Amino acid sequence: MTNTRKPSDRNVCATLERKVGAVLFGCLLLAMVAWSGAASAKVTWQRKILPGPNSGNQQTACVVADIDKDGIDDFVVTERTKTPSVVWYKYNGNGWDRKVIDNTHLKPEAGGDSCDIDRDGDVDIIFGQDASGNKIWWWENPYPDFSKLWTRRYIKNSGGNKHHDQTVGDFDEDGQVEFVSWNQKAKKLLLFEIPRNPKRIEPWPSTTIYSWSSGREREGFPSIPVDIDLDGKVDIVGGGCWFKHLGETKYKENVIDDEMAFTQCAAGQLIKGGRPEVVFSPGDMNGDANWYEWNGKKWVAHKLRYVIHGHTCEIRDIDGDGNLDIFIGEMGNPGAGDNAKTYIWYGDGKGHFTETVASHGQGIHEGKLGDLDGDGDLDILMKPYNHNSPRVDVLLNNGTDKAKKG
Repeated sequence: MTNTRKPSDRNVCATLERKVGAVLFGCLLLAMVAWSGAASAKVTWQRKILPGPNSGNQQTACVVADIDKDGIDDFVVTERTKTPSVVWYKYNGNGWDRKVIDNTHLKPEAGGDSCDIDRDGDVDIIFGQDASGNKIWWWENPYPDFSKLWTRRYIKNSGGNKHHDQTVGDFDEDGQVEFVSWNQKAKKLLLFEIPRNPKRIEPWPSTTIYSWSSGREREGFPSIPVDIDLDGKVDIVGGGCWFKHLGETKYKENVIDDEMAFTQCAAGQLIKGGRPEVVFSPGDMNGDANWYEWNGKKWVAHKLRYVIHGHTCEIRDIDGDGNLDIFIGEMGNPGAGDNAKTYIWYGDGKGHFTETVASHGQGIHEGKLGDLDGDGDLDILMKPYNHNSPRVDVLLNNGTDKAKKG
């Protein structure tokens, strides 16, 4: 076909093309500015490196809780090769003082939780034993006298070994808090009613509310229990499932993703309205970390990214914008080594996330979020297991660039 355009037509077309191109470039530039502005408005972090609980290098568990009731989150760290085996860290205005809870040689497993077990107004601490034994312990908070060691008592001292992850909550809506623990070697999920006088009863009676016969171990609980089906009761979430209370001590397994049994998990309202969403992250292996939403008929998975031993997993509002964010960290050894990353996906409350890296180069295992310096925002407790340990890192939340600019 012969080109019938006159030179003037070609000039007009060229002018239009230049104008359209300029408009498109301008739109792209505005989009890039908007995106970079959103990214720069995320939290900046200040790292503090603290000594580990002892000279050993198998730092297994940690719990964040306000132990001394001063309104600032403290944290407890355990180590299983040396003594003291359980210590807590208190913020003193400039740094953290390390205080001993238990100076004996124990072998706590990853997990643990806090709860006012003896109902005296302060939080007590719970940890389970690793694969070497069948014990779960609780330590009585000696508040206000922290000059002495804490009294340790048994919750469990028989049956199967290994107790990786615990949680507490009023799961049957009876007005009393229950204690739940995975028991990996027994292939069971155990529920304990806290005795009326826990100082006089040990061990506690338990009920098996779930068991499995084959496949990978089950593990993981959210740091904050949520009501998955919106029936007014908080539910047990973990092992790729959630468990609905049916009455008395009966619970029904509901599968979210049967490939995610051996994971760490979190739950929260990532999308405002409807059921809470759930996150599963491969804690002791490599694989995809996903978040799941309920579409009215089934759970739909959304991939966040491939992670290497993503043993840290929480959902909280880290940047203080009113929308929940996702926090996942990679272990170093075993794990990603000096390439380990700690990720935050900042959410908009509508199911959209901006991925950022809060830390690169230091492994994190059983990392936690909490207001560790009492300034009202969430900081990151980076407890490694073996990577460059003994050490504990704290990433202080310095706020967002947007907040700093006013």
